[in-house]
Amino acid sequence: MKYPRKTDSGREALRLRDPALSARDRQILVLANGERAFQELAGMVGLGGAAAMERLAGLGFLSIEWPAATSPSAEVSAAEARPDPQPEAPAPERRSSAAAKMYLIDMLAMIRGPEASTLAALVHGSRSETELLDRLEPVLERIAQLTRPSYALRICQHLQTLLPQSAQARLAALAQGLEQEHLSLP
Repeated sequence: MKYPRKTDSGREALRLRDPALSARDRQILVLANGERAFQELAGMVGLGGAAAMERLAGLGFLSIEWPAATSPSAEVSAAEARPDPQPEAPAPERRSSAAAKMYLIDMLAMIRGPEASTLAALVHGSRSETELLDRLEPVLERIAQLTRPSYALRICQHLQTLLPQSAQARLAALAQGLEQEHLSLP
């Protein structure tokens, strides 16, 4: 299985906020840490994610390779060589408020309009996870009003996969409120 990883050029482009990178490109580069499989990362960034990753690889910002100790044939050989699988240690948490912030800004960009731009600036201006969480509720409520509650609910559910565990209780409460609002519509 292939695991995309940002290259030194990709890190530099992120650091310099290269204007040639779209919001999706930046999201991919932030999430490409060499520990997420290609398909998992493509699913996280949505439709066209695989093509965007291939394009970033072609530009030299992303490396899409087999892990150093693994190749397709080595993967099969390694599996055959291990008769007793060892219990795996729990994977470290790979969630970040930065990825959630980028995702939310991208979703607001898709809504378009001056109010969505204002909300995106509000999200972008949050300097900590706590500040971001404090701004999520009014932003998601306004997204539900600008679009529909089901859209805001989907955004909230995806944010639950991106934000750290410490934010899950607040997100669950937000999702529940949005779901009730969605169900109450005629």
